[in-house]
Amino acid sequence: MLRKSIFLLVLAGSGAGANAAEWKFDPNLSLRAGYIDNLRLTTVDEVSSAEATLTPSAAFSVATPTSGASGKLRFDFHRYEEDSDLDENNTLFRLGTYHNLERARLGLDLAYISDTTLDSQLEETGLALERVRRDRLSAAPSWTWLLSERTSLRASYNYNNVDYKNSAGTGFVDYTLNNASASLSRVLSERASASVTLSGTLTDNENNVRSTNGNLQAGFSYRFSDTLLSSAYAGVRHTQVEYSSTSLIPIYSGTTFIGFPLTQDVSNSDWGGTFSASLTKTFLRGESSFSASRDISNSVNGAPIEVNRANWDNTYRFSETFSGALGLAYYHSKSSNAIGQNLDRNYYQIKPEFIWKFQRFWDLTGSYLYRKQTFDTTSDDAVQNAAYLTLSYHWPRIAISR
Repeated sequence: MLRKSIFLLVLAGSGAGANAAEWKFDPNLSLRAGYIDNLRLTTVDEVSSAEATLTPSAAFSVATPTSGASGKLRFDFHRYEEDSDLDENNTLFRLGTYHNLERARLGLDLAYISDTTLDSQLEETGLALERVRRDRLSAAPSWTWLLSERTSLRASYNYNNVDYKNSAGTGFVDYTLNNASASLSRVLSERASASVTLSGTLTDNENNVRSTNGNLQAGFSYRFSDTLLSSAYAGVRHTQVEYSSTSLIPIYSGTTFIGFPLTQDVSNSDWGGTFSASLTKTFLRGESSFSASRDISNSVNGAPIEVNRANWDNTYRFSETFSGALGLAYYHSKSSNAIGQNLDRNYYQIKPEFIWKFQRFWDLTGSYLYRKQTFDTTSDDAVQNAAYLTLSYHWPRIAISR
């Protein structure tokens, strides 16, 4: 029944007809067991626990000569030995569709994610405020026009609605985000391409904080050889934040002090630079890639936060059945406005792992995860260590053509 429902969703999103359609379905099931200390990545009241996670998932796609769709459905059932109140059930559903016209392509991406902020916020911003439930719904239509064989124009819109559960006192605030962008791309040669992008983002949250961010960025990608690829983009942004600030005006009545609340509308704006760069080298037995970026993120509470990221990811195949990986990450997050100064902090992550494909459809993964968060406003650090073993079974692909 679940497989039939997924196929119907894909068909509805893609607009593909039944003629000459090719369906693909890749199911997967994994079981992870391990131990994690300081589960909430806090400086006080640290909680450590053994953990078990069951993850059924599936990737799916359908394609016709003119249209298609692809997506992923995943469930994560986390159970913790220390306290059943820590248990969680997460859901991820993504669907991307397209339809080709004579010189254009129409696209629509949909997503629903229900998870906790500890993992999602760390991946996006390097911030871990609390472990809070989060539901996010997004829709992103796009239009790409082929101006010539080498030049294309793309316009897109992205809507996000984020709701937090039981988030009082955590710093997380429900918000909506609207983003529109237009980009012009040009293939310069067989090895090089360039693009320029203009984008604008508007966010509103339930604390009546409204922010706008405009960004103009240009850059290029260049392939030095079949094994070495690079890209570099840079630009300028303008960010404005509007919110209400309440202060107490002292009033004395005899010997008695009375604080009279005064609410004022505040508007802050600033300029800054943005960039992204990457370098990927492929070897005979592995791959090494480095990336760095600076941009504005609104994904905590709708207020803009400048995030600097640096990632170094490496993989190496020791044999046909055994491989290893090492990932390093560093984030620096800061706010240039008064409503987010407590968010300024650094985040470090180290993740080595091995993958053993001991059977045709089975593999075993062992991983260790080290996380550390330091704060600009205090000398206390938050450190987390976790170790896991994951057993996965990958079903043979189910393919149907009709």
